[in-house]
Amino acid sequence: MADILALQQPVGDGGIETVNFFNGRLLTAADMSREQDARRQADARLGLALGDGVAFGLEVSAGSIVDDTTGSPMPSVAIAPGLAINRAGQVLRLGYDEQVRLSRIGASSPTPAGNSFADCVPVIGGSYVAGQGLYILTIAPSEISTGRAPTNGLSGAAAACNIDRVIEAVQFRLIAVPPHLYSQLNAAAPRFRNDVAYACFGAGVTASWATALFGQAGRDEGLIDKMRGYGLTDYDVPLAILAFAGAASMVFLDTWAVRRPVSAPDTMLGPLPSLVAPRRIATGKAMLQQFQAQLSELVGTTGALGAVTAKTHFPTLPPAGLLPFFTLDMVKAFFAGMEVRGPQYINAPQLEPLVRDSLAVPAFSAGAPEVFWLYAVADNAMAIELPPPPDAPLPPVRYYAFASANLAYRADARFNLHHWDYANLALSA
Repeated sequence: MADILALQQPVGDGGIETVNFFNGRLLTAADMSREQDARRQADARLGLALGDGVAFGLEVSAGSIVDDTTGSPMPSVAIAPGLAINRAGQVLRLGYDEQVRLSRIGASSPTPAGNSFADCVPVIGGSYVAGQGLYILTIAPSEISTGRAPTNGLSGAAAACNIDRVIEAVQFRLIAVPPHLYSQLNAAAPRFRNDVAYACFGAGVTASWATALFGQAGRDEGLIDKMRGYGLTDYDVPLAILAFAGAASMVFLDTWAVRRPVSAPDTMLGPLPSLVAPRRIATGKAMLQQFQAQLSELVGTTGALGAVTAKTHFPTLPPAGLLPFFTLDMVKAFFAGMEVRGPQYINAPQLEPLVRDSLAVPAFSAGAPEVFWLYAVADNAMAIELPPPPDAPLPPVRYYAFASANLAYRADARFNLHHWDYANLALSA
């Protein structure tokens, strides 16, 4: 029979051991190392409580540099300063803008600062260059030894240990995604980027997830979780997923497919905890940001939609989104063949609650016969279409919003809140 605890009996399992300092004690390097480890463990507990993800910054953008040896272009990324927390609770800080070439010689595994833990995976030898396929770019811990400390009584090989400072640093890793994990996706199709993103968001963001609510373990993060068995460690924080058609040909760089705001994971088993876990809201934010970023890259501010439609490029849509710089004709072309209703007018104060409410709502399919709503913001339209008052600023950019029918309808007319020609007939009392 296991020991039974008494009330107020101290429990030391999992506790942090610190060095007991007192006058007259002989201190060694091992004692100071133990004290440093205790500090790291305490910091890691705070990180574990907050959850993993990107706290701020660390935005990744594509670039290109020239190889000094061959003169040929090489893909690279620019990474902005920022802070992230990994699953081990470690805080990773990048202090300055960095340009990272996407190739390396003698690639290494993440090295937890201070050697508090063993290597996560074996060191990879040889040369490495990004080739055709998918890769996940991550930030991970590392360390740098610098300077020499004065010593007394050391000679020979022992003198080599006189490192003055150890800097808790970071490194960037590019981890190949095994092709069999996404073999069901068509890499040549315009929808490939969208399909990859929703493979990373996982099945928990679809409308069918709650159909058999009690027949599953809870939500996961799809492709990201599968990569935990193929080189993605608890010390890595994903920053972007990249697709290459060749060593120097980047097809796309998508940050929000794998990037998540700092949030606690779904640690409790079963579907009910997943219904209220903060990770789902973080994923909802990522779904919205991923759509907006990809749409901006495809359409931008040129007003030229070209062959881009929701059905061809966005077969899965977030429950709400914005269409900046779109004309009404562009909106109709973008949603061609879909069951869209509107545009209906809403007031500007209704927009933010609509977007925030969407963060826990399932995505919807562009190919499904589902009705969704198109909204025009009345304040935005009036600022563009009505004569401006004297000394008024330039008219704003026109935009529309769309929302899944799983979100409450927002455009019912309200007395004293709507304006003539910028209101709707109420659909409900």
